[in-house]
Amino acid sequence: MHLSHVATIAGTNEGPLRAQRLAAIAVDAHDRLFVLGAKRVQRYSSDRTPEHEFSVDGSCWSLLTDADYLWIGLKGGICRYDLSGERVGTVIGSDHLGRVTALAILDDDLFVADATHRAIYRYSRNGERIGEIGAKVNRRGFMIPNGLLDLARDPNDNTIVVAHSQKSRVERYNLDGALVDKWGRFGMHAPQDFGGCCNPTNIATAADGMIAVSEKAPPRIKLYDSKGQFQHVTDTDVFDPNTKNIDLAFDSRNHLYASDPRRRVVEVFELTRDESEKSS
Repeated sequence: MHLSHVATIAGTNEGPLRAQRLAAIAVDAHDRLFVLGAKRVQRYSSDRTPEHEFSVDGSCWSLLTDADYLWIGLKGGICRYDLSGERVGTVIGSDHLGRVTALAILDDDLFVADATHRAIYRYSRNGERIGEIGAKVNRRGFMIPNGLLDLARDPNDNTIVVAHSQKSRVERYNLDGALVDKWGRFGMHAPQDFGGCCNPTNIATAADGMIAVSEKAPPRIKLYDSKGQFQHVTDTDVFDPNTKNIDLAFDSRNHLYASDPRRRVVEVFELTRDESEKSS
């Protein structure tokens, strides 16, 4: 597999999309891109044309779409909006959570990455806490020197994958919170390894199980198959050299969207098969 850079989604005169902070991105079932700023959301059509923008409440850190709603992770809770931007309500309030840096939905369950408490919680969609992910193997919490904890769902086997940056690996958990697989190691020379302190920072899954992770110092994206076999690494000159915590989101048409928090733009990549894969 190979990732080719095909476009940049930017603001006026190729400037930043947001004046202050580009917090997160997400893609819905119609391949529309949602870009979350500090307190605003921009929506783009499947051909990347701006089509809607609206304000949101609170200090925003993460974004999730499903068939009916936008879920926005805040410092201290989660709010839910319909896809036109009308607030539906608060799902989880400030008494329960710290800074929510990632969200995922599998079936009727909501998975919440709490960077403040270095924990991943499993909730019902109505905000009832069901359990915790990875607590038995991370007794002191996930180790995240970057201050960000990211996760993604894998609908192919009903698991949650996590970018565990201090441990230089990707971890896979079942819905009961047990660690069922892990791969990756620290290294500075082999492209499949994770170097620096500390990588990978962010993670996303494609419908076919392909996994993308992002790194900082230097900023780049790496592709792995569902078993953790290395596939590809992007060039480092696509992003600002000082950017970090590159949020990732796949659409259904073999595109990968990647935020550049430093430049406050979104880079677009196309996922293609190598000739050897096409013939096999």
